[in-house]
Amino acid sequence: MENIAVRESEPALAERIPDIPEMLDPTFTEDESYQLPPKDLIAFNESRTCAELLEMHQAGSLDLHPELQRNFSWGDEEQTRFIDSLIKDFPIPSMCFAMEYKTRCAFVIDGLQRVSTIIRFLGYQEKPWRLSRLDNVDPKIAGKTRKEIGESTDYVEFVKNVSLPFVMLRYDIRKRDHMEYIMMMFHRLNFGGMKLNNQEIRNCVFGGPLTEQLRELDQDETWRRLNRMRPGDNHRFVKQEVILRFFAFLHEGQTAYAGHMAKFLDAFMYERQDNDSDDLHSMERVFRRTVAVLDKIFDGKEPPERLPANILHPAMVGVAKNIDRLEKADASELQSRYRRLVQDPAFADVSDLANGEGVRKRLQTAQRIFDAAA
Repeated sequence: MENIAVRESEPALAERIPDIPEMLDPTFTEDESYQLPPKDLIAFNESRTCAELLEMHQAGSLDLHPELQRNFSWGDEEQTRFIDSLIKDFPIPSMCFAMEYKTRCAFVIDGLQRVSTIIRFLGYQEKPWRLSRLDNVDPKIAGKTRKEIGESTDYVEFVKNVSLPFVMLRYDIRKRDHMEYIMMMFHRLNFGGMKLNNQEIRNCVFGGPLTEQLRELDQDETWRRLNRMRPGDNHRFVKQEVILRFFAFLHEGQTAYAGHMAKFLDAFMYERQDNDSDDLHSMERVFRRTVAVLDKIFDGKEPPERLPANILHPAMVGVAKNIDRLEKADASELQSRYRRLVQDPAFADVSDLANGEGVRKRLQTAQRIFDAAA
């Protein structure tokens, strides 16, 4: 939990996040992890000074998830109040980090805003941060830069030496039960007052080529047009999860899906997080071919409405399984097949989005409708 004296409210955070229909779909946020901590995952209490946290970050051994900070970071006023809390020696709640035991690289599970604010205050910046001028903070820091504060007080040195408590989880990235437990920790702990969705958590936990590929494909011009995504929008990475769903169902098939979307996708990413370049190239090629076919349905223009995820990823799988034939089809044929898809009763009921049978029914329907012989 972030410091209750400075934590930003959920409504304020929500104002900075675009309207994302998928966030109403429970399969994007479900938590399917219930296991107890693995016996060989070590947790211990530790403390580090603010200066030590800065050194860890500068050395590259502390990841602050820069992709997430754009959506979840405190504003200047919240950060100013936190620095004021440090100077006034207010008690700071314990944070939680996870450290991979071989690389000794850590990332923040809980406490990102506190650590980010410390690094912003103490670290080098080309454009100095001027703290907010607020009535309820020490007048010696209100409206001033770190340099100005350091020239007139000993507050900067005081902040450097403040010691903060945290729990460190030492894990092995190659052990599946370790990764599942880390995922559960992200779900259960607060993140700046806003609950993370599953793909935001995966982007923190799973590194490697597949994670990077999902980020790159999410920038594909045709894909962004199909999803009506504006420049700079990341839609909280839910569109990356749609791409991941496409890959997982295309490669694993419906029979591997047991009805728990989060576990299904987590397992796919875990098994393929170190895919070699040939596999990644093959996945990229089928993705781009598939979205090019879907783009023809709308004549290379934005769809009149956002395509719901429960329609989009089944349609992508149906197209990909018939890609050689459908690439040669004209726009009128593709448009006819798409109309049949969205009008099919399998896509009319959204109450079974979290139901395994409902997802399989949509996939089967899409494959039947886009079948080259249909």
